[in-house]
Amino acid sequence: MASAFHSVVQEKLSEFYEQGVPDVFLRDVSLGEPLVPARANLVKVLVGVRRCGKTYRLYQEMHRILDAGKSLRSILYFNFDDERLKPYDASVLDDVVETYYAMNPWAKSEGAYFFFDEIQEIPDWGTFMRRMVDTQVATIYVTGSSSKMLSSQIASEFRGRALSREIFPMSFSEFVRFHGYGAGQLGGLGDEGGATSEVRAKLRHALSRYLTEGGFIAAQNLEPSDATQLLQEYANRTVNYDVMERYNVGNPRAASLFLARCLASSGRELSLTKAYNDFKSRRVSIGREALSRLLSYYEESYLLFSVKSYGVALADNPRSSAKVYAADPSLFGAFSPAPASDKGQRLETAVFNKLLREKPSVRQGAISRAFVGEGSQRQEIDFVVGDAMALERVKLVQVSCSLADPSTRKREMRALEAAMPQFDTEEAWIVTMDEGEEVQTPAGCIHIVPAWEWL
Repeated sequence: MASAFHSVVQEKLSEFYEQGVPDVFLRDVSLGEPLVPARANLVKVLVGVRRCGKTYRLYQEMHRILDAGKSLRSILYFNFDDERLKPYDASVLDDVVETYYAMNPWAKSEGAYFFFDEIQEIPDWGTFMRRMVDTQVATIYVTGSSSKMLSSQIASEFRGRALSREIFPMSFSEFVRFHGYGAGQLGGLGDEGGATSEVRAKLRHALSRYLTEGGFIAAQNLEPSDATQLLQEYANRTVNYDVMERYNVGNPRAASLFLARCLASSGRELSLTKAYNDFKSRRVSIGREALSRLLSYYEESYLLFSVKSYGVALADNPRSSAKVYAADPSLFGAFSPAPASDKGQRLETAVFNKLLREKPSVRQGAISRAFVGEGSQRQEIDFVVGDAMALERVKLVQVSCSLADPSTRKREMRALEAAMPQFDTEEAWIVTMDEGEEVQTPAGCIHIVPAWEWL
């Protein structure tokens, strides 16, 4: 069935075959071995913030298929994030598949590899995908920019027929490979002798760059002002498409101001009440509940994440305060006031992003924070990692740029010494910019690790 956008569909498919698959930087996210096209295959679902590399991760998979001897024509690739397809209509989905088969009639019986990029833009995409799984001889890949594609939508539409993966901007390890900072020597970091002084120097320099430039590939090697503009455009485009349009938000100024506030608060506690009062004093009309909804929309779009206190992290309390973290250190810098250069916030954001990559698609609350002690002795544990509902043993992680100040060292150590018996663990970590040491305490071993190694 031809849609109203049939000519656009034909043009996009023809362009793909004329231009071929672009060369890509290889990412670390594994999608497993490509499945042989068949009916009822598992759908591979890749979800993450816009412009974090989902499309190029699909290209990486296409290269694997081509390297296995398959032809380019065995691949159907279509990106639905195209303004020429607006207003989106479900008929375009069938049009894409039928046009592909008209161009490659043999593929209907011999099988094909379907790559549907940003498919969440189209109404009834889930119903369409379930029909594709049931009826087509195909291996199917899907990307989207909403965390709902990992939970309710996937559960209801695919009923156990999908395998989901989250993708984020480049990790520090990928950043090191991308820029060639002695990547071939990283295997020695865990050896008894440690890294050479040359490698350590390179990685220190790489870390400083990473905390500023972050992991969005298109922003690499740009002038700082250009990178800031690009990152702001990424975030604002996400708000326009994944928040304003999807949820019919009618207050674009408040949504933009609140997003900037959230991203500039990365690594700090965000109080909705304080935000509401501040906006009220500035005559920005928006309620507390609306701010809570916006925060959840930003999280669904992978722009930022909330970390609540251990023990109440599973509770849904829109009035509670939580620490928020941007999806990448660069987003913090892009939305911070010009004088701000808080390396501590950048470092804590990078550490959180690393923990998030290690525990993808997990239950809310698997990464939380905690407070130990009472009164003036009350101390914060930055990260308590472990799913209490799954009875996982927790991992305690503190972040501090430097422990050179004796009072800072005493505070961080005392907090972990109090927390280890409480959480039934005999190990804990403090991630610093460049200090490394192992400290034996009555409560257990505290590993002080330089961030360039820990990341």
